Amino acid sequence: MIRILTVIIIILAGVLIGVILYPTIQENRHQPLRFASDSSVVALPFVVAVEDTLFVKNRITPELIFYSDPDKMVEDLRLGVVDVGVVPWSNIFTQIGKGETLKAFMAVEVRPALPIDAIVLAKSKRAKTIMNIKGKRFGYPTTLRHYLPVFLSTINLAPTDVKLVEAPIPELTTRLKMGELDAAWLLEPYLCAVDFSRFDTITGVLTKYVTSPCPCFAVVVSPGYLRKTSKTQRMRLKIALDAAVDRIDANPAAAKTTLGRFFFSSLFDCGQVRLPEFQRLAEINKPMVQALASLLLARGVIKDTVDTKGMFVEPSQMMR
Repeated sequence: MIRILTVIIIILAGVLIGVILYPTIQENRHQPLRFASDSSVVALPFVVAVEDTLFVKNRITPELIFYSDPDKMVEDLRLGVVDVGVVPWSNIFTQIGKGETLKAFMAVEVRPALPIDAIVLAKSKRAKTIMNIKGKRFGYPTTLRHYLPVFLSTINLAPTDVKLVEAPIPELTTRLKMGELDAAWLLEPYLCAVDFSRFDTITGVLTKYVTSPCPCFAVVVSPGYLRKTSKTQRMRLKIALDAAVDRIDANPAAAKTTLGRFFFSSLFDCGQVRLPEFQRLAEINKPMVQALASLLLARGVIKDTVDTKGMFVEPSQMMR
């Protein structure tokens, strides 16, 4: 009888230890996470965190997924197909009322002194000013879909005044080179691959004709990620991406090299690439995000008033 009781006590003690240690064991396992972005410079923190093993050092196994359509990215974030994404704020605003709001914990802002975009025009078209896109075959990236009508209305053009072509950024560059477009609105790093003997550029469209500074993109987490992860796991994600931003800020030249190598090859010189400002949670320019929502409402891009206050992760959810 004593032996049986001893065995039972040992078994119960083992179960109790397992119950106590299980959460710790789970938290210390490598967490697979899927990161979504378009194929542009806004993906740089993800790329640096992968290339410099910052994710691995924080027990994250990353998978980078690149989207040509930001609406599809937002949908997949809502469904939990991907966990973290860098999404145009405009696409988040247009999804209000369709379910849980994606929560931002970083942001991407463009300043006038360092524009990351430009309209590239064939020299043969002799388009010297922004108004010369009228009547031209004009390509724009899907990621800037909602900013296009603001740009056009600011220069007093209607969408019907331009032969618009929407396509992913890599496709736009190819079609421009093939002569299928007269002009295209491009984002870095694809501007560094432009043959300036054949093309002219008009830089800084976002900050000149949309808003300045322009809080274009948000780095968000899916609703399921916040529900299903522990605070420690969320903190590791923040630490990894904050460290990536630190490295970008401390050594922009190295970051540009990483960007060029990732998207092209070592043969491309991306030393002249302009980088946006990657803002950590405490640095996000929240008044400008609200101002952007108000601008898009005034220009008819979104239909309802948006209060952006609830669109940010609470610091307590990702910090000690």
